[in-house]
Amino acid sequence: MFRKISVLCAVLLASAAISGCDSGTYSAEKRYWHASKDLNKLLQAPDKASPVEYQKIIDKFREITIRYPMWPNSAQAQFNIGQLYAMQGSVAKARDEFLVILKEHPENADLCSRALYMVAITYEAADDTPKAIETLNRIMSDYPDTGTALQVPVHIAEYYKLKGKNDEASAAYATAIDKYKKYISDNSKTYGALVTIDLLVTCYADQGKWAEALEYLDSVVAAHGDTLLAPKALFVAGAVYEQKTNQPDKAAVNYRLIIEKYSNTPFAKLAEKQLEAINKSK
Repeated sequence: MFRKISVLCAVLLASAAISGCDSGTYSAEKRYWHASKDLNKLLQAPDKASPVEYQKIIDKFREITIRYPMWPNSAQAQFNIGQLYAMQGSVAKARDEFLVILKEHPENADLCSRALYMVAITYEAADDTPKAIETLNRIMSDYPDTGTALQVPVHIAEYYKLKGKNDEASAAYATAIDKYKKYISDNSKTYGALVTIDLLVTCYADQGKWAEALEYLDSVVAAHGDTLLAPKALFVAGAVYEQKTNQPDKAAVNYRLIIEKYSNTPFAKLAEKQLEAINKSK
């Protein structure tokens, strides 16, 4: 059962009355450091923290947003407030706090997209599927160039799967795979493409379609042999062979190819370690 939390205390209201005072960057950083320290301590055992302890940290971050609204980390402080409410199960309150970011920090596309993602999560927690999907789609339309937007297609599919809506899940996975393939093809020399390979393989993995995943990874190597996509695809395929299809010999072939052809990439060292592990297991 979700724990109830108290409303903002009188101290917080008093802080609002003195907003604009104590506006130095050093003071803001100091307050943020102390609030973050308390947050990190809470995160070590969140279930053991009392509502009062949560509220104290919320109040510290809230004071930062009131005193230093133009300070760069004020937006992150607001995000932390939303997270703290969400962690307690107060989803409606968390949603309101996340939406403040879109209103007061519209220039921060990355944080706005993350805030909307959390809003979608609160709708999921409330079992409001239409609102959840609407919000997730809004991320892709309003913030298409963010990392959060990249994660949305597979998230939608996994959400439908979790809800037992198999037809919707299958359609969502197909849509996600198409989007990810296009993104990789159009942005083959970017870091985003490397990340998207993992998301695409996740779509196949969630459905147990390992053969399809391997076929696609082979096509990436053939089409993008002069980019980092090739060793990345070879390495991921090696992991699939090794861990999912029980074909360590095929995995070893991939790892050797990475070492021989892409020795100057970060994947070469990773391949060496995996190859060594395979050899030791024989």
